[in-house]
Amino acid sequence: MKVYCIPGMGVDARLFKNLELNNCSIQHIKWLTPTKNETLPSYANRLAEQINTTEPFALLGVSFGGMCAVEIARTHKPLKTFLISSCKTIDEVPQKIKVWKNIPLYKSISDTTYKKAALLLKKQFGVNTKEQEEKFKNMLNTAPQNYFKGAVHCIMSWKSSPIPENIVHIHGTKDMILPYHKIKNCNYTINNGSHFMIINKAVEINKILNTELKSYI
Repeated sequence: MKVYCIPGMGVDARLFKNLELNNCSIQHIKWLTPTKNETLPSYANRLAEQINTTEPFALLGVSFGGMCAVEIARTHKPLKTFLISSCKTIDEVPQKIKVWKNIPLYKSISDTTYKKAALLLKKQFGVNTKEQEEKFKNMLNTAPQNYFKGAVHCIMSWKSSPIPENIVHIHGTKDMILPYHKIKNCNYTINNGSHFMIINKAVEINKILNTELKSYI
């Protein structure tokens, strides 16, 4: 079975370098530049054009990629949708992020500034070593031009809707970007897992994923 993976905001397939799924084909979704004032459902469904929906598949999304996966799941009905360090609805996004909705300066910030800000906040993302920092920086530089402001707008305009079926939410207790206490009905809790735990807690996450997928392959 194919598992389509959507990385976090502005990073790429290297985020999944430690992912090991038994008897599954891992496929990577590539970011597109959002159109002006594009909504999250619209953007997510453009990403879904990279998915072969004529055969059974699963989704796996990290952070913003998980939010996109939720919206794809509404219309394309994957067998499972895995959210890692992500949110099922806007209600799980912390106020420190949602406040940007009322201060739309994010629309005028350049890609370069977004990248610099992400690197300044690297500790909050769970990037703790020089090697991880270098990989994080390199991944941010692969984002398409004019990507970041549009991606942020997708989150700011996200509307709460019923959660699709077959969502499996995996979240870490030390996530400083999307705090654990905001997450409702988390299926699997990773002790001391940070926002970057897909990299540094991969053994635990792989075990969960393979257990959940076993009955489908």
